[in-house]
This record gives sequence, C-alpha cells and structure tokens, in this order.
Amino acid sequence: MQRFILYLILFCVGYILFKRIAKSLMGPPSSDEKDSAADADLIRDPQCGTYFLKQRGVKGVVDGKVIHFCSEECYEKYLKRRAGK
Repeated sequence: MQRFILYLILFCVGYILFKRIAKSLMGPPSSDEKDSAADADLIRDPQCGTYFLKQRGVKGVVDGKVIHFCSEECYEKYLKRRAGK
C-alpha cells in the first residue's frame, strides 16, 4: 500500500513537471491566437441585454466609442433611443 501511494505521488509530480516543460517549450501564444481568444468572448448587448459572441456581433460607433450589438436591429434601436434623450 505504501508503494502505491509513493508511486501515485511520483506520478503526480512527474505529470505537473511534464506540463510545465511542455508549456514552456511551446512558447507564448502568437498575436493571432490572442486575437481569436479575445473574439471568442461573450459580451452583452447594451440594447436588449442578450449575450453573444463578439465575433458574430455588429460593431457600432457611438460617441467615438466602438460598441458591439447582437444585431443590426438592436444597433438601430439603440441609436433611436439615444436620439430621443
């Protein structure tokens, strides 16, 4: 039983070391990988409150800021609502 526990501990330590070494050999993520990871974020539509993938949304510029919307319809409603204020 003691051997089993010792082997289990050695295996866990070896596995952790292997992961760290493999990660360091792969290097930091490229800028393309960082961009694709950022685009895969879920964001919330300011008009309807729906969460959607940033890459599938509609970009709109409001007061010089880029805001993402779930659809063109929500973007237009947002602009109308802001114009009414």
